[in-house]
This record gives sequence, structure tokens and C-alpha cells, in this order.
Amino acid sequence: MKQFKYIVMLMMAMFLFSACEMEIEHVKVDPTQNVAPTLLAQNDIIVNKDNSKVEAVVFNWTSASFGAPTQIQYALHLTLGENSVLAGTSFSNSFTISKQDLNGLVCNELKVKPNETANISASLIASIYGTAVAPVRSNSISFNITTYAADLRFLFLPGNYQSWNITQAPQFWETDGGTNIYKTLVDLQDGSEDYSYFKVTVARNWSDENWGYNYLTPSWTCPEQSDSNLSVDLREGSIYELTVNRSAMTIDKKVVDGVGMCGAYNGWSYATTGDDPLTYDATENVWVSPAVTFTDDGGLAFLIRLNTANDPNNWAFKFGTEGEASADVPGGIKLVQGGGDITVPSAGTYVMKLHANRTPYVLVMEKQ
Repeated sequence: MKQFKYIVMLMMAMFLFSACEMEIEHVKVDPTQNVAPTLLAQNDIIVNKDNSKVEAVVFNWTSASFGAPTQIQYALHLTLGENSVLAGTSFSNSFTISKQDLNGLVCNELKVKPNETANISASLIASIYGTAVAPVRSNSISFNITTYAADLRFLFLPGNYQSWNITQAPQFWETDGGTNIYKTLVDLQDGSEDYSYFKVTVARNWSDENWGYNYLTPSWTCPEQSDSNLSVDLREGSIYELTVNRSAMTIDKKVVDGVGMCGAYNGWSYATTGDDPLTYDATENVWVSPAVTFTDDGGLAFLIRLNTANDPNNWAFKFGTEGEASADVPGGIKLVQGGGDITVPSAGTYVMKLHANRTPYVLVMEKQ
């Protein structure tokens, strides 16, 4: 009898849920009754190192209406010339963004140089959440913002590939100051045959924020398990470029078919012998080459290449240099995709160490 009672209750609940869904899907609005939101004036904004982490900017507006009780989502867009960016969304009549994040959006998406002042336009798009009903747009306001050169921030990548050693979790850096986008090239091979599990953390401990797929939305499907760890399928490959967007709280991956080098030390014989592979050292967080010997007679030039393990003639991902030294990695040079040949300082035997946890990549040439 109890079982029958529970079945009846379950059927009633499903009916009510379906009825609610049908009602939501068939919300009828009269476009002539639509009222657009009014975005209120914004004072001029100055961002600097002192206030970027402790102050925020609040955008306020009046309510939109579609002539019926609905859940309205507001999307705030910022524009400068031909460049536009979504600053964020809200279900209320305001949106708050830190000055640090706003500075990053303006510098990196609207292309305003650090320590310059620009006149930015802002507007809202209001829509009925979860429907295809045509949205309404607010008025446009403008305000001046003075930017600054933000310090680079970083995250960490503990995982099964490095035995979940949180105190030595590899660090990876923001692509530029204030972008809130972080990239790294890492080998997640952990000796298993299926999935390699990992998380993203803000510090080398578990007490601060740490994100699995329940907080950081992956662009791919991760198998569910109790710890909500992110994962990659090692059957697709173990080397990945990972991109974390901390503003959107998303993570993307691109499989990479090998990291290697070729050059004058072996007569540029990549077509027959393939590139010399660089292997990932999770403890040092660098890609390390075998020891290679350059001679004055043979030549001192070489290049770093990606995606050549199965196609030695693939030059689409070659990394060279424009001669710029790195200010962040002692003895390092910045690499440029498509750049010119890299040259060792003098003849001799070298081990190359590629720092692929930052943008641009940095290469250190260690003479043995």
C-alpha cells in the first residue's frame, strides 16, 4: 500500500512539474507593453594598484518589464569603438565588478593601454530568462576610465599526474595583467589507461578555493565522481593546453601532439628523425630537452615546435624569437609563434628548458 501511495505522489509531482514547464514555455507577452531598463549615470573611474583589489564599481538601472510576471536577466555590455565585451549578467537591478576585473576587461578586450584614459560606453540587454522572447535594450551611457598596468596573477594545478602533492602543485600565470585568463601547457600522464584527474586552486593548500567541475565549467564532459575532479581522457592524449577563464569560471582544453625541438645540431633532419622530444617535469614545472651539442661548423640555430609527433613537416606551431629577454624568468628569452631561429650563445652542449606555464612561452638555454 505504501509503495502504491509513493507511486501516486511521484506521478502527481511529475505532472505538476510538467505543467509548470508548459506554463513557462508558453508565457505570452505583448511587445507593445515592453518597458526597457534605464541604465543610470556612472561616475568617472580611476583604477590604480592601491584600489584595484579593494574597491568595486556598481552599475545600477531601473527595471525592465515584458507586461507579465517573468524572470528577467540583464546583460551589461561595454563598448569602445569596434570592440565590445560582456561585463557580466544579473537578475537584479545592479551589477558589481571589482576594479581589478574591470581594468582587465578594458585593457584586454577594449584594447585600452595601461595608464591611459578612455571614454567607454555601457548598455544593457534585458531578456526573459530561458526563453526566445525578443529582448529589449537600454539607453547607452558613457564614462571615463583610467587604467593601470596590473600585476600578473597565478593559479595552481594539482592532480594525479603529480601525485596530488598540493605543496608542489605546478603554477601557471595570467596571459596578461588583469585578463583573468590563465594558460598552461602540461603533460597530465599519470600512468593510467583512461582518465587523469586534477583540480585548479588559488594557493598551494586545500583550505583556500579549489575548483573541480562543480565550480569551474569545462568545455568537455568530465565523468562524475565524489570529489568533482576535472579530468581528461588519456586515450585522446596526455599533453594539453589548458585555459582557465576566471571571470566566466570556465576551463577549456586543446590536445597537443608532442613538444619538441629541431635545429642545426642534427642538420635539421626533422623529416627523417623527427623532433627531439621535450618531456614535462612536474616538479620543476618545465619542459626539458635532451642534451644536444652545437658546433660552429654545423650552426647554432634551432626552433621549438608543437604538434609534430605524427607530422614532422608541421610548421604551423613553430616557436622562435624576436630577441626579447624575459623579465620574469632569469636567463630566459621570450618565444614568439612564427618567430625567427633561436641561436645558442656559443658552441657547446645544452639542455633547453621551456617554461610553458606563462604567456608568451619562455626558454632557458642551460650550457652543460
